[in-house]
Amino acid sequence: MVMLQFLSNRRQRRLHERALNFGRTPQDSLKRRYRFFQIGFFVLLLGYGMVAWAHYDYWIFRILIAGNYIFTDDLDELYGLHLREENRRGFHRDFDRVMISVFTEAIREVNQDRYTYLYSPQAHVAQREREETVGRQASVYALTDETVYLWVPNISRWSRDYVVDNVDTLSQYPNLVLDLRYNPGGMLSDFRRIANLFVPRGAVLGHEITRVSLFSRTHSSRGQPTLDFDRIIILQNERTASAAEGLIQALTYHLDNVVTIGADTFGKGIGQVTIPLTGGYAVRASVLLVTGPDGENIHRTGIAPMVYGGEDGDWVQQALDLLENKQN
Repeated sequence: MVMLQFLSNRRQRRLHERALNFGRTPQDSLKRRYRFFQIGFFVLLLGYGMVAWAHYDYWIFRILIAGNYIFTDDLDELYGLHLREENRRGFHRDFDRVMISVFTEAIREVNQDRYTYLYSPQAHVAQREREETVGRQASVYALTDETVYLWVPNISRWSRDYVVDNVDTLSQYPNLVLDLRYNPGGMLSDFRRIANLFVPRGAVLGHEITRVSLFSRTHSSRGQPTLDFDRIIILQNERTASAAEGLIQALTYHLDNVVTIGADTFGKGIGQVTIPLTGGYAVRASVLLVTGPDGENIHRTGIAPMVYGGEDGDWVQQALDLLENKQN
């Protein structure tokens, strides 16, 4: 009975739809489609108008300068200062890139933030190549039967992979001399991957603080540590910076067998994001305030060593002497 009632109602709906469509011609259907097209076009035009109005000042300035400024020789000189000749495509097409370069240069002058700038295509490629070349120079070798030496020249995926690939070799020794001198840092994610090898699972490695609190994050170690040393000596100097300093903070905070030797580190407690642009360009900007596990930010202050290095600079030998004294 219920099924019959359902079929009856369904048939009535169909008859009703046919009655509504009765008498409609193909022209009526075309008119409806054209009306929908008109409405969609109007909405799209309104959206473009709102965007143009929101950027009215910028577009007026761009048109006045890029298209109408009469001292074109001065424009050529300005564009040449910020873009290489092989990248030049015209006043209008390069205007945004010059504006980015000029603005980031002003930021650097005001705040001494030399990490915010416009990458040219050549500089962007060269930076990646240089990072790889330096990262592949990482090395490990035995200093004594009890101590292994690990040099990490930067914090990159190449140096990170090198450390990970040599875990078995490092594990054969009870003592480690970790050389971070002249290490300019690198990717924070790579520093955390190296720190994971040393510190307990769940240990806080650092904090990233942003202007939008939604994107602020606390990073903790993942997985169980695979390296366990009796003593760790870290060598640092005034050119140890950024993610390398983060590694020092993480190890000294969570491990009680770490001693740092050398000089005060550089002091870079900020992080950058690099976003690719069109034409091979990229823009880099400081958007993160980076702190250690205890929330301390070392920007422009650096990290003082536990033991200052001797004047002769043979800090590796000083590390071995320290280890020998501790063992005795």
